Order: sequence, then C-alpha cells, then structure tokens
Amino acid sequence: MKIKRAITYLPPAALCLLLSAGSLLQSCSGPFKNDYRDNSPTSGQLKVYYDEGLAPHVKNQTLTFESQYPNADVELFSVSEGEAVQALYNDSCEDIVISRLLNGQEKKAFASKDYSPRFSAVALSGVVLITNIGTPVGQLSVDQVKQLLTQPFSVKDSLGNTIHLNVLFDKKNSSVLHYATDSLLQGRKLSASCGILGSTIESINYVAQHKNTIALIDFAWLSDVDDSIYKANKNHIKFIALGKGQDGHYYYPDQSNFKLGLYPFTRTVYVIRKTGDFTLAKGFESYVAGPKGQLTFLKQGLLPARQGERSIRIKMSSGTEKKD
Repeated sequence: MKIKRAITYLPPAALCLLLSAGSLLQSCSGPFKNDYRDNSPTSGQLKVYYDEGLAPHVKNQTLTFESQYPNADVELFSVSEGEAVQALYNDSCEDIVISRLLNGQEKKAFASKDYSPRFSAVALSGVVLITNIGTPVGQLSVDQVKQLLTQPFSVKDSLGNTIHLNVLFDKKNSSVLHYATDSLLQGRKLSASCGILGSTIESINYVAQHKNTIALIDFAWLSDVDDSIYKANKNHIKFIALGKGQDGHYYYPDQSNFKLGLYPFTRTVYVIRKTGDFTLAKGFESYVAGPKGQLTFLKQGLLPARQGERSIRIKMSSGTEKKD
C-alpha cells in the first residue's frame, strides 16, 4: 500500500468552468494520468482517493485487502472530498471513499462523459465535537451548535466565570467543513471565532493541549479505542454529547446511536467507482462492503452498513428419560 497526497483542490466555481470546457478534462495526461487498468478483481494496481477524515479506516481496510490478495497493489491518496470526486471524474482513479453520494451537478458532469458511477454504502460514522477535558462543556443541542458556529459563544464555569469558546475545523475544504456550512448552516457564514487547521490530527493535538476550544472532526479518527491516537488522547480530550433539543436527551457518537438514528450528525460512508465489474476497483469495493470488510469496521468502532444475520437454535429438553 502506497499513500500519497494529491493535486491541488479546485473550488466548485473553478470546477464548473472546467466541466464546461470538456476538451480540457478529456485529457488524461499530467497528474491525471491513470495507467492502472490491466487488472482483475483480486490483482493488479489501483488508485484510491479518499477523504482525509476517513484515513484510519481506509488504510486499515487496504492493508487487510492486500494481505488477502497479495497480487493487488492499492495506492492511496489522502485528499478532500471535492478532490476525490474531481479525481474520479478526471480518470485519476477508479475508486473513491467519501461520506456522501454524488450530487445532482456531479451526476450530470459524469453523464456527459457517459459515466454512471456505482456505489456501495460501507459504514456509518459521524461529525463529532471534541474538546479539552477541562473545558466546561459536556453537551450541546443542535441549535446551540449552530450558534457556536455563527456567533460569539460563551459558557459559565463552576465558579461562574464567563468562558468564550473558539472553534476549529480539521482542514480547508474538508467534508466536515462542508457538512457544517452546507447541511447545518445552509450557507450562513462562520463566525470570527472559527478557524481551520491543516489536518485532523492537528485539531486533535491542539484540543488536547488547549482548553476552551471545540474541534469538529470525523469520528473515524477516534472510533477505535485500541488505536494509538485514541490511547494517547483519551485522558486529555472528551466528546461532546449532542441532542436535537425536543426531548432533552443527549447522545454520544457510537455504533448504537448511529444505528438507532439518535446521534444528530450521523453520516454514511460510500465507496464509489466508475469501472466495470471485472476490475480491481470492483474487487476492492466488494471486499470493503463484504463480510470481512464489514467486520473490520465493527472491530474498529464504526457501524457496518451491512450486518450479518445471526441464527440461534434453542434445543428444548423436558429433562425426563424415556424408559422401555
């Protein structure tokens, strides 16, 4: 498994201009060249672009896939969500892993090149709010989160002092940032109290060392309690429980609350491809969506999209012996 960083992200406006200039995007030269086509579902070479927020799980899935199929060589590119979609469109890769489906504009762009991307839902994760263990905040309603992101926000500590809270996002153009601005705020501007760092791990490290800052990241980075990142930070940071406000109940991000739909910021993780069925791209997608890949998600703290059926047989016995 090779891990690389990818090309510079093009904002939506610039991407639209490129999509309208079809001749520019038809070329597969330069950084968009992809020679990894001579393969089968279990062998060959494959490029996979994935959202940086899902990094720990994509890397683990790839390692286990390659261990099962030694003739498969998967090259990973850690990018933003928008970069991943752009890479798939421009033939830079044949699989992407992101936390949403293609939107209407993207589907039209793919259709213009006679592409009809297929996908598999593979896991449920969520956008989480983390803070330093010493920050006097343990729970927030969804409305309070919106206030936190759009205006100066303060709380009282145990002594009655006013504490002003700052907000951090994991990365510029990340899926978490887009989720906050598009789904939560629906276009409203972020307040001056919000900042952006260069990666999820930077956000985790900052919160671990500084009180009164809340970071929004993907749960995938802290879902595995046996992972070194979780162990190194478990005594320094905490999750903030979230509630919708109607019933006064607040929920932490975990597999149970994802399954029951109780955690407000739950998201589905997808593997999206544009190749045929007899390809390594399909093989990788099938593995991640199949029993072994789903079990890997389960063991590492995300909720599998597909859960195997359990059959239980109960043998009843009267406890008496039959005598001749």
